[in-house]
Amino acid sequence: MSKTTGKTRNYTKEKYAEPCSTHSKDFLIGGLIGGMIGAAAALLLAPKSGKELRSDLAATEGGQYICHKANELKQSVAQKSEELTEQCMATTAEISDKIAEQYSIICENISALKQTLTEAQAEVVEEIEEELEEENK
Repeated sequence: MSKTTGKTRNYTKEKYAEPCSTHSKDFLIGGLIGGMIGAAAALLLAPKSGKELRSDLAATEGGQYICHKANELKQSVAQKSEELTEQCMATTAEISDKIAEQYSIICENISALKQTLTEAQAEVVEEIEEELEEENK
């Protein structure tokens, strides 16, 4: 059994009119989209050669629009890819320069450390020789 809360529901004609119009609008949009998809499928699946189909599509206003938009998109993609290529090349050059600079600094530090170690080694050898000479006296 359901429990009633004491609230009454007001069912009016206006309340149900809105969802029906929404469903009708959705159905109409779905029908239009389905029709366009069907038309495109019919064109694409027609037993014509690609050349004939392209010429038929180019002859229609929609086909011309699509060709125009495709060309715009192609140009846009080409321009963006060129810009990205230039950015990548510039970034690569910067990174390469920084690496070369750091490599040079590291090589200089290694040479300085080698020199310091060679000098320290010579000093230690000299001190040991002096100690040995003093012990032998």
